[in-house]
Amino acid sequence: MTDTYPYMVANGKISQILDKLRKAAEPTKFTHAFLKQLGFASTNDRAIIPLLKKLEFLNDDSSPTEKYKDLRDATRFRYVLGEQIRELYSDLYAINTKIHEANEDEIRGAISRVTGKDETSVNRFYATYKTLTDIAEFEEPIIEEKPKVEPKQETKKEQPTKADPKIQMPVIGSPDFHYNIQIHLPATTDISVYNAIFKSIKENLM
Repeated sequence: MTDTYPYMVANGKISQILDKLRKAAEPTKFTHAFLKQLGFASTNDRAIIPLLKKLEFLNDDSSPTEKYKDLRDATRFRYVLGEQIRELYSDLYAINTKIHEANEDEIRGAISRVTGKDETSVNRFYATYKTLTDIAEFEEPIIEEKPKVEPKQETKKEQPTKADPKIQMPVIGSPDFHYNIQIHLPATTDISVYNAIFKSIKENLM
């Protein structure tokens, strides 16, 4: 369990220094001279160096770590800072996994119990911790995967098959009979003969 935490008296400078740090080229070593080049010449500003070391953005010799590269990434630095805060203040997160969302009294009380320091020191630790957590993000956004849209496959329209010509089939069971009757008329000029013949046809055949 730790008995101390890093702090800056000029906590308002932390966000400004991180902003300038992202815009500048990565230094071989993060020194007082480099900090001065960024525009922070006050001796109080130098406390950012031990703070960055405790957050594992700098090695003990002040050379940048791999995490320093993430700190320079404008899209990632808030989440990386959140991860490192959880590491540095792990004793506080053992008490409350979301202590960064707790109220001031709860956070101060946790720092006091962990460090055992006096009120002045606890207030300094709290001020720096609160400044860092206000910059950081602790929950990375969940990116929902969009469902893959399968390309539409062209379906071939089935060509209608030519209908077979209908063949008229004879109806079974209904015989069709035809009669072919030939009448040989006699060669006569007597009209009564013809009348008799057709009368007989009408009466017997029709």
